[in-house]
Amino acid sequence: MTIHEDFAFALPDAMSDDVGALMEPLSVGIWACRKAGISAGDRVLVTGAGPIGLLTMQVARAFGATDVGISDVNEHRLAAAERMGATRVLRAGHDPSGEVDALIECSGHPAALVAGIEALRPAGTAVLVGMGPKPTAEIPLSLIQNRELWLTGTFRYANTYPTALALAAAGRVDVAALITAHYDLEDTEAALCAGLEDAASLKVMVHPRTAG
Repeated sequence: MTIHEDFAFALPDAMSDDVGALMEPLSVGIWACRKAGISAGDRVLVTGAGPIGLLTMQVARAFGATDVGISDVNEHRLAAAERMGATRVLRAGHDPSGEVDALIECSGHPAALVAGIEALRPAGTAVLVGMGPKPTAEIPLSLIQNRELWLTGTFRYANTYPTALALAAAGRVDVAALITAHYDLEDTEAALCAGLEDAASLKVMVHPRTAG
């Protein structure tokens, strides 16, 4: 397809098209970490170890956070998080996170939002990335007031692609580790259902084939 050159970013020669296709979700993680103000020495909790959460966790490490915990109920995803460099992997609802400087909520689960906010230190920051099941959600308002916490949401990203390309090209974020399967175009329906049918599935790639 043809797009305006202002919206096109060249992939480094050594970067595969599969990795290039994941610059978009990587940008979500970069924007979330920027909104959270992640910097050297920070303690971060990422709730939700799906593709966005796993990329956000890696970006937080790349931005200098020294303690990055990630929580989920899926043991396969927690194992993937450990392989990708999480400082701590936490079983949601079971393992305590300890006090953190920033929460990046990527699951959309109401309980994860509340538990994450409860883990924040005074004046800590909560960034909401995951979309919840309802248009409204309960939050611990008295805790937010008493600790003077910062709470913000995210809507896509801006000016993140150069950073995404640089982090992936330098190996500071392992984007390819998220790819768990490849499908041909005619198998797109199976690709879309992979996450429902396989608990270990993270990101799948659909490859259009040129006829002839």
